[in-house]
Amino acid sequence: MSGMNHEESTESAGEPQAPPRGRLLGRFHRRRGHARRRVLRATAALPALFTLGNGLAGFGAVHYASRAAVGETAAADLQIAGWLIFLAMVCDMLDGRVARMTRRTSDFGGQLDSLCDVISFGVAPAMLMLRAVALAVGGMAVRHAGAERLVWPAAGVYVACAALRLARFNVENEPDESAHMNFVGLPSPGAAAAVVGLVLLFARLHADQVGDWLSPVAGITMPVITLIVALLMVSRFRYPHVINQYVRGRRPFSYLVKIVVVLLVAFLKPLETLAAVTVFYALSGPIGWGWLLVRDRLKRTQT
Repeated sequence: MSGMNHEESTESAGEPQAPPRGRLLGRFHRRRGHARRRVLRATAALPALFTLGNGLAGFGAVHYASRAAVGETAAADLQIAGWLIFLAMVCDMLDGRVARMTRRTSDFGGQLDSLCDVISFGVAPAMLMLRAVALAVGGMAVRHAGAERLVWPAAGVYVACAALRLARFNVENEPDESAHMNFVGLPSPGAAAAVVGLVLLFARLHADQVGDWLSPVAGITMPVITLIVALLMVSRFRYPHVINQYVRGRRPFSYLVKIVVVLLVAFLKPLETLAAVTVFYALSGPIGWGWLLVRDRLKRTQT
C-alpha cells in the first residue's frame, strides 16, 4: 500500500501542471495574430499593384472631372476622366486574372479590390456625370443651379448602390473560376461603362458643336441612365461575364464574323459604338428576363 501510494505520488508530481485558462487564450490569440501577419507578408505584390492602379486611375478621373466644371477645356477634361475610368477597368480585369494565374488570391486582395472599385466605379462615374450635366446646362451659371441640384439625387443613389453592390459581391463571391460565368446584378464596372460611354459621346459632340438639341437631350439622358444602372446594380437580374462567356473557348465561324462586324463599326464610329454597347449590356438583364417571360408564356399558349 505504501509503495503504491509512493508511486502514485511520484507520478502525480512528475505530470505537468495544466496552464490556467487565461494563459491558453493568450497563446491562442498570439498564434492567431502571427498567422494573420504571415498572410499579409505573403500577399502577392503584382496583383496588388494592378488593384492600386485601378484606384489611382479612379482618383485621377475624379480630379479631371472636378476640373471640368467651367472653362474651354471642360470637354477635354471630361474625356480624360472618362478614359481614366476605362483604364481602371483594365487594371481591375488584370488584377484578378494575374492573381488566379499565380495562385495568389487572398482575402486581402479581395478587400483591396472592393475599396478601389468604390472609387473608380462608384464615386468617379457619378462625379463625371454631374460635371457633364453641368456643362450641358451651361456650366455654373446661376439660372441653371437648380437643374444641377436635381441631378444630385441620381448621383448619390448611384454611389450608394455601387457600394452596396460591391459589399454583396464580397459576401456572395466564390473563389472557383467556374462560378464566375454570370453575375447577380449589374457589375459595377458595367454600370460605370454605361455612364462613361454616354459622357464621352456627349463630350465629343459638345466639342464639335453639333447643335442646340444636344444640351437638353444630354441633360436628361445622362442622369436617367445613371439612376437606372444604379438600381440594376442592386437588382437580382443575371448578367453574363463578358470574358468568360464571349471571349474564352471555341466559337463557331459565324460568331467570329459578328465580332469582326462590331469591330469594323467601332473603328468607324468608336464613341457611338462604345455608348451603344455599354448601355445595351446594362439593360440586357431586364431585357433578357422579359424575353424569357414572353417565351415561356408563348410556349404555354401553344401547348
